[in-house]
Parts: sequence; structure tokens; C-alpha cells
Amino acid sequence: MPRPMKVKVFMDASASAIEGQVNAWLDQLGSAAIIKTETVVASVADKPNGTSPCIVITVWYEPPSN
Repeated sequence: MPRPMKVKVFMDASASAIEGQVNAWLDQLGSAAIIKTETVVASVADKPNGTSPCIVITVWYEPPSN
């Protein structure tokens, strides 16, 4: 029976912050198989200031077998 896929979502306004988050996650994840990734730039509502950009990266992966 196939194992279920997992999903990890990263979100931040800074590309360098997301890069750091993804790299740290990959370092601690080990040998998982990355199946698919999607990257989207969206606008997030800030109540006093209107909107600001937000980068969202979604990763579908199969965790390493134990």
C-alpha cells in the first residue's frame, strides 16, 4: 500500500527568508522524495497599510522510510 504524501507550506514576504526556511527544512528532513513544488506570489491584506506581497511555496513530498 502506498504511503500518503505530506505537504509543507512556506510563506513570507522575503525571498531570502523563504530560502532559509526551505534549506533548514531540507537539512532536517533527510532523504525524502520531493514530488511536486508550486510557488505563488500573492497579496496579503494589512489592515492599516492596504496589501503587501507574500511568497507562498508548497511542497508535496514522501517522507523517508524508517
